[in-house]
Amino acid sequence: MADILTQLQTCLDQLATQFYATLGYLTTYHDNSPAITPPGISNAAPALSRIPKNSSLPPAPAGAPAGAQASPPPSHPQGDAAGTEDPNLPPAADAPRLFASRQRELARDLVIKEQQIEYLISVLPGIDSSEEQQERRIKELEKELRGMEEEREERMRELGRLRRRLEGVLGAVERGVYGDRSL
Repeated sequence: MADILTQLQTCLDQLATQFYATLGYLTTYHDNSPAITPPGISNAAPALSRIPKNSSLPPAPAGAPAGAQASPPPSHPQGDAAGTEDPNLPPAADAPRLFASRQRELARDLVIKEQQIEYLISVLPGIDSSEEQQERRIKELEKELRGMEEEREERMRELGRLRRRLEGVLGAVERGVYGDRSL
């Protein structure tokens, strides 16, 4: 049972890590489309095609006037290969198809991990038995354990008797082989 519990804890830790990584990916690589209701329509979910896309420019600083955007980073004459990107800027959004594909993959991984957890829970001993049945089983196991402990103690006593008997035989052999040296 401890092995199953250890596996279950490991899976739960992995699931939490997957949740964190999934949220990190989704917040980092989405296309920054705002989820706002178009003007004139109240309390209705907007059609995705009517939601305006945000600019690929980084967001304006909080103290900047409304509508101001930060200027785009200067491009390197040799392209981005020289690593001139500002490390403070968020990475570029993934292409819609790539983003959707990765979303499906991340969702599939979460579902698979959740199914592993469900399986481990289903094989825990006593999961399908009532509290009374579990208490009865515990009492049976306690009785069995007491019987095993009594048997172990009897074996230890028998081992002590055999050890004393063997010491006596070895002592007799030693006296017979070497003779009585006390003379």
